Amino acid sequence: MQFSKLNHVDREVYAWSILDGETIFMTGGTGFFGTSLLYSLLQSKSQEKMNINITILTRDISSFSSKHPLLYQSDFIHCIQGDVVNFDFPNKKFSKILHLATTSANETFNSESQLKKYKTLVDGTERGMQFAEECGATKVLFTSSGVVYGGLPEGGVRETYVGAPMTTDPMSALGQGKRSAEFIISYYAKKYDIDYVIARCFSFVGPGLPLDIHYAIGNFIRDALTKEEILVSGDGSQMRSYLDIRDLVVWLLVLTTEFNDSKVYNVGSDCEISIKNLAYLVRDVIAPDKMVKIQNKTENNTGNFSRNWYVPNVENVKREFNLNTWTPLRESIEYMYNKLSC
Repeated sequence: MQFSKLNHVDREVYAWSILDGETIFMTGGTGFFGTSLLYSLLQSKSQEKMNINITILTRDISSFSSKHPLLYQSDFIHCIQGDVVNFDFPNKKFSKILHLATTSANETFNSESQLKKYKTLVDGTERGMQFAEECGATKVLFTSSGVVYGGLPEGGVRETYVGAPMTTDPMSALGQGKRSAEFIISYYAKKYDIDYVIARCFSFVGPGLPLDIHYAIGNFIRDALTKEEILVSGDGSQMRSYLDIRDLVVWLLVLTTEFNDSKVYNVGSDCEISIKNLAYLVRDVIAPDKMVKIQNKTENNTGNFSRNWYVPNVENVKREFNLNTWTPLRESIEYMYNKLSC
């Protein structure tokens, strides 16, 4: 498929259409990735008839229904209440598992116990894989993270890179937990003869991204909308990249449907930008008259270890699946700003 010739909506419709007839079980359905996928499906089903049913696991159905009434009221999205580490298995068959669950972004970056974060990832993944065998699923998608590599060298790394977070770094629970979860998935996949794909996800931007926790682009958008200045806490030299959430939806769906062998892929944009230039780009798009203030503070990272370079090498996923960074970062920021302004 020549995705580059399609617009956002048509790309998503095509990607979902490949899943026509599937019954999907999704953990993490109330998070940034999960709700983005569900809203995409809601839009895609309005464009083209397709028979896809998704059951999502949520710790609080009433909260989900109040925050996302359109999703909750749809006839193809079903909710069961429970925690990913110990949920009761629904008595139903599913063809695919989308395991997106981790601790929430708010929990991750607001002083949640590092050990609890680790245990949620490990125990939740084991429970999910046990359910994959119980429900007859043949494929599992797991959203891991680029933090499994530890500190990245400039230029990024391929999926075979053997770097890892320091085991003695108490802020590395997310990276350690994701690495352990990857092992658990590969172990149970071999034991139960289940195909899997692991998406090592980097950084993303779009509606639903929290603005009030430790995400630089979200903080800059918040400052541009509500503050007198856009604040860069450090010197702004750190390098990042951001994939549009609409592009990510297509990437994850294609990986869910098109892979044949159990593999690992880096997922994200390879178009790097410094934190400083990112702040100025957000300023130019949203609030051209505001100042950007570089504070040059020593970084006090919350919820994860410090990283100077966090940009993936995505040559493998581009080559094998014809995926790309279709949306320029400026356009992604404009899209998110317009959604926030509605």
